[in-house]
Amino acid sequence: MDSYLQVAQAVLRSTRRPMSARAILDVAYKAGVVPPHLYGKTQQKTLQARLSEDILHHRETSAFYRTEPGQFFLVEFLDDPTIPEEWKTKFPARRRTRDLKRDNTLGVKRSFLKRWCKRESDFHEFFRAADAEGALAYLHPDDMAGHDYCATWTFSMVFRNDCVLAYRIGRYRDDRDAFANRRSVGFQGALAVDDTSLFSHDALGAEDCSISVLVQDLDLSLSTFYGESATRPEIDCVMVVENGCSDIDLVIVTTWNCPDWFEPTTRRLSLNEPRWLCTSVLHNDLKDFEPWSAMILAGWGPSKERRGFGKKNNNKPTNRLF
Repeated sequence: MDSYLQVAQAVLRSTRRPMSARAILDVAYKAGVVPPHLYGKTQQKTLQARLSEDILHHRETSAFYRTEPGQFFLVEFLDDPTIPEEWKTKFPARRRTRDLKRDNTLGVKRSFLKRWCKRESDFHEFFRAADAEGALAYLHPDDMAGHDYCATWTFSMVFRNDCVLAYRIGRYRDDRDAFANRRSVGFQGALAVDDTSLFSHDALGAEDCSISVLVQDLDLSLSTFYGESATRPEIDCVMVVENGCSDIDLVIVTTWNCPDWFEPTTRRLSLNEPRWLCTSVLHNDLKDFEPWSAMILAGWGPSKERRGFGKKNNNKPTNRLF
């Protein structure tokens, strides 16, 4: 285990209460349990980062969890009857901008997109054609522009009947000017090579990527999507979105009809201003939404039929390229 994490584990096991990174280090130095090779003026920030990364990447198998923002405790105490119940509720933190960048992200040639962006196409037909022309490649996000590729994203929308879950994006979550502090109706995830498995429902693993995003951002268990009566996200359409300055995003929109028991709360999910938006109502505040959501909401309203979102539409084909 990382030295910082070993120190935190020793201190929390001794104090038997949730603590901040700074408080953990204060106790550790007084007890003389900090290894001599650990030094620096901002050790509390390093410790907090290590704890956060361990919780994010190991999730259920991490030895740590948050009881509230910035307060850490040990999983081993969850079954301890002597520990107060208020310390046994896990507080999940949402992914930060850096966590949205993944190695081996799926990219699509911009020249290919220019030929396809104005025609309607089935999702599978589009990517079969892109693959046949050699227009697909897995690259690091920082290498996309230099090779004339744009990144491929999943955008997971959560529905309850005729309403979609919306929230406001914090700048720590996405620092792009077109996204930060804007409202959104979906949860984004970079589609990468490791999303595809032998059990994927689609060749690119888009639905699996969507499930992974919803599990992390909405603090859900995998059984929510793989249980006997569970519903999985479904690919609804593909969008090519221009974000200005020649920045293009290829977005695979997925929709998931959540179970009745799911209810987002700011305390449980650390979401900013969560609310259910009625999809049959015309929204006049599109400038308050990030570009992907604004493009989707622009097609909704009392006089406009939803194009497949949240339910299958027997009159119009779904999986369209807008």
